[in-house]
Amino acid sequence: MESYRYINGGKEFLDSVEPLWELLNEYHKEKSIDFKSQYESLNFNERKKKLLTSRAINIDIVIDSFDNYIGYCISTISQDSIGEVDSLFLKSGARKYGIGDELIRRALEWLESDNVKKKVITVAAGNENVINFYNKYGFKKRRIVLELVEE
Repeated sequence: MESYRYINGGKEFLDSVEPLWELLNEYHKEKSIDFKSQYESLNFNERKKKLLTSRAINIDIVIDSFDNYIGYCISTISQDSIGEVDSLFLKSGARKYGIGDELIRRALEWLESDNVKKKVITVAAGNENVINFYNKYGFKKRRIVLELVEE
């Protein structure tokens, strides 16, 4: 069985997750029906700028036995103490081994250690298959946001 290790840090790890974030963005683009062009125009530097406005950032990175980065989770705490699991991604070959469970557990533990007011996760349209995963950890649908698509 493959062995994995986890490294943990803050904003100093942001650049390390860029290649995996690009894969996640590509995945969302493939799954999206109405917003492909928005994913095409997204770039990591803009995403990074937004993340850096948070009061605190936690990053867990998963590394396989060959020292390849295979997954990550970014969690943030906003200036008004809202905790968010901003981004969680595993390469396809690393799924179904409990790694995602470990990443979400680590994220929630970090958020709880700061006594955030609430914890949220946003799921992109087209990626609804992850909702059951998040339901296992107590996350429930609160609202559905529709956005006007300009033709």
